[in-house]
Amino acid sequence: MRNILPLMALMMAAGLFVACEKEKKQTVDNIIVPPKVVNAPDTTIHKMNVTQGVDSFKWLGSSYCANVRRSTSDSLSYVTDNTGKRYRNNVIEMKITRRDGSVFFEKKFSKKAFENFLDKEYLEHTVLLGMVYNGTEKDEVRFLGSVGSPDDLAEEYVPFNVFVSKMGEVRIEKAILDIPGDSTQTAGNEGV
Repeated sequence: MRNILPLMALMMAAGLFVACEKEKKQTVDNIIVPPKVVNAPDTTIHKMNVTQGVDSFKWLGSSYCANVRRSTSDSLSYVTDNTGKRYRNNVIEMKITRRDGSVFFEKKFSKKAFENFLDKEYLEHTVLLGMVYNGTEKDEVRFLGSVGSPDDLAEEYVPFNVFVSKMGEVRIEKAILDIPGDSTQTAGNEGV
């Protein structure tokens, strides 16, 4: 019997050891670890809103109306901005009509019209943002256009002056905006 007592004590200790070990495993197995969230890539091709501006003005003794409309083009390739979002390129349709409704000037602009002023890398990540009537100068009607980031929160763009002559010819200049005085200076010169 003396031999059985140490053997029983050893078996009880082994049983406690196994029970404690089993308990530890259950505790480890019961820890809830949230699954790792993997963001799916954004495969959407985003589009900017359609915009339209209509301005009436007097020029060379007559009344005119400038209608400028921005829309996206499915036929142009898309661009990827700095955050990885893909956007459709825009086109701008400009129409200048006389008082009687006849068309004086009509042209569709894409970003390509401004490519001589911008480096290739900038062009790859930007779109034609917009164009607005900006007054008349002697024999030309002036519009202010811009190429820049399609992200609504970004304020990155390059401004351009787009001139339409009384003969219907287009001339584009890169604009330098002087914000404090709000006057526009120009640099460069290119006909389209």
